[in-house]
Amino acid sequence: MLDTITIRQMPFDFPDEIDPVFIERDHQRSFGFIAGSLLLPYLEPYLIRSMKAAQKHVTDPKVLEGLKGFAAQEGQHYRMHMKFNAAVKRAGFPGLEVLEKELSDDYQRFTKTKSLRFNLAYAEGFEAITMNAIKSMMGENGFGEDLPDYMEMMEWHFVEELEHRTVAFDVYNDVCGGYFYRLFVGAWAQWHFISWIKRATRYMLKVSPQPKRSAKEIAEQKAADLMGNASSVRRLIPALLRTYLPTYSPHNVEIAPGIQTLADKYTAMAIKTS
Repeated sequence: MLDTITIRQMPFDFPDEIDPVFIERDHQRSFGFIAGSLLLPYLEPYLIRSMKAAQKHVTDPKVLEGLKGFAAQEGQHYRMHMKFNAAVKRAGFPGLEVLEKELSDDYQRFTKTKSLRFNLAYAEGFEAITMNAIKSMMGENGFGEDLPDYMEMMEWHFVEELEHRTVAFDVYNDVCGGYFYRLFVGAWAQWHFISWIKRATRYMLKVSPQPKRSAKEIAEQKAADLMGNASSVRRLIPALLRTYLPTYSPHNVEIAPGIQTLADKYTAMAIKTS
């Protein structure tokens, strides 16, 4: 299920300015979502550079085909996120520029000074946690019906992340391999980009704090968060921990049939596919 990588050019368009608090009355989750999007125009080109550097070393034709599809999909993703991010940043948050420059410098430095093995292990660390986070967030059927463009954009992106879920793992193993190195660098990579997301979120909350709410509203929100977080943690943590085992392979991860339905939906919606 979901074993074909399709490159889709999507028609998503965004208003000139997007309210950054798009999850009603929830600055924390809204800004966390945005921070994740802000990461991608720097992270994903780094992943593409790493894959292209590995291309001449790949010996398995099937892995090479997957690598090319991965790079093409990621190229579509970060360009779309750049459009979304530009609309969000028109609402303010000038300090994001400094944080983004720091992130860009990190990834350029990794490309120039780190080994190919490091860069491929970083890519797999990102893909492993992303795959499981997406499965946790989307469940079996995605985000629902009648979504605004920016949520459809995320759903399309997430579907394609699941389509190429095995590529970074396969390229790493084909080109260099090594369980303990992958484990160490992958875990460090996860700390690196999650820390940046948290810093960007904290900055946005400092600029636009959560408005004061009544005791009743706070209690209701905490109850809803507790239920939602508990369900998410039950799905995510065991799956994520399995990625740290020597027996782990993304080829063994099951994808719900409903995600294939979403993939077909976005293929039909695309301006162009290849």
